[in-house]
Amino acid sequence: MKKIIFLFLLPFFCLSQTKGEYFFKGNINLNNNGIDWVPLFSRGEPSLVANFSLGKDRFSINPLIRYELEGFQPWGFDIWWNYKIKQKGKFIFDIGAVFPGVINQRISVIDKNLPNTILQPWVTAIINPNFSYVFNQSFTLSLSYYEERPLKIVNKAQIESNRVVILAASIRQILITDEIYLSWAPIIYSVQIEDTKAGIFSAQTINIGLLNSPFSISSVMNKPLNFGGLTGKRFDWNIGLNYSFDLKLVKTNKNKSLADPPK
Repeated sequence: MKKIIFLFLLPFFCLSQTKGEYFFKGNINLNNNGIDWVPLFSRGEPSLVANFSLGKDRFSINPLIRYELEGFQPWGFDIWWNYKIKQKGKFIFDIGAVFPGVINQRISVIDKNLPNTILQPWVTAIINPNFSYVFNQSFTLSLSYYEERPLKIVNKAQIESNRVVILAASIRQILITDEIYLSWAPIIYSVQIEDTKAGIFSAQTINIGLLNSPFSISSVMNKPLNFGGLTGKRFDWNIGLNYSFDLKLVKTNKNKSLADPPK
């Protein structure tokens, strides 16, 4: 737990030392079913998923924290580092990396001094280039590639390589009424684990909320088009409650920070 707290606070300490204006935003999601794009990592239990982003100009640090709500067991923890190489115009290119990425797996053990199953962390690094085309303020199409490698092999079941390719559309804040909006993010993606046949999946995230309110309701739905060498549910979904915030922080000469109210 101490290591997780340290890793979570480290990015914020690094960027807090910079001068000028930077942003701090995030989303906290409580849902009835923890879903991962890699079926093996899905939880199937109520979970908390928290995304945070702290950055300035082109660079941002983005911790992702996931917990199972039953017993508040840690599911995973990632620190995403992102740099926007081209951030203006219709075509946008950025490159991201995860270091470290931690996913806790339940491992069966035969030891009278231990429970029948324990949580064992698989620690990885990921490289992630992203290409996006902005049609307008509400619609973006993006192509992303993820290459994952372990930093340390801790057991025979641990995955030694994982590749994910995602084609995603983002349709933001379509007004249903004067006060209610809907955002929709459909994706098609491919997952290949080690040398097995790649699986192809379709998924979508739907988010409904009130304008100028930090709360919204979302649902993630995931369906395989072809499992390939993978296994999992024929249809997986969840529903969740979100709290979002977006702050602009200004570091003054006297080392004080002023924060604008959430948008």
